[in-house]
Amino acid sequence: MTGPDTGVIDRLDRAAPSRRKNRVLVVDEEEALTDLLTLALTFEGWHVETLATGVDAVRVAHRFAPDAILLDMTLPDISGVAVVSQLRDSGIDAPVIFLTGRSTLDDRLAAFAAGGDDYMTKPFGLEEVTARLRSVFRRAGLADTSLLFADLVLDTGTGQAWRNGDPLILSRLETALLRILIERRGDPVDGTGVIRSLGLAGHTVTETAAARAAHRLSEIVDHDAEPLVRSSNGSLWVEAPVAHE
Repeated sequence: MTGPDTGVIDRLDRAAPSRRKNRVLVVDEEEALTDLLTLALTFEGWHVETLATGVDAVRVAHRFAPDAILLDMTLPDISGVAVVSQLRDSGIDAPVIFLTGRSTLDDRLAAFAAGGDDYMTKPFGLEEVTARLRSVFRRAGLADTSLLFADLVLDTGTGQAWRNGDPLILSRLETALLRILIERRGDPVDGTGVIRSLGLAGHTVTETAAARAAHRLSEIVDHDAEPLVRSSNGSLWVEAPVAHE
């Protein structure tokens, strides 16, 4: 759900009718494995499609629009590395987790060089696969606990935050302040309001500590990027950058 001109996408409401299931494309020729993965991932509430060949993976990915791809490195037609290269060349940037029985350093380097995001060696536990995918979805803002603003993602369950996919190292106080600013959807909050809101979030702070947290938050979020955290006349808010044509 996106507020008008706010840049905010709120995914906290599990019952929101517009929230589609996260999509996982599984590409592996081992039918027994894909059946198990389908069962486990469907149980998580995700939409799963399975394929056995790399050529089909490249073709179907455009239609299926996956949020993540589980990909065997050794396929019957083309290699998993070639699949990722073709996907990236065609504009599909969904995170790819390689599933493979090969574990040499050269294999891992080739996987990451091609644009893979993670690497799991067979045999592996289904719980580990789902955990890796949950991490991918949190980083992409696709978890039920995700709160988004422009290219900023805050996971309210773990307290983790990312900007444009890069992790932000925030203190608990800075994380609480960031959540307050995003949830206000760009409305400025003055110093007194910051202290009151932090108090409601379980943080008792002085005016000096709140100001220090606000300054530090701005430095971290806006480092080497378009400014999102704004301040003026003692008030603080987040504002989406203006798109340049």
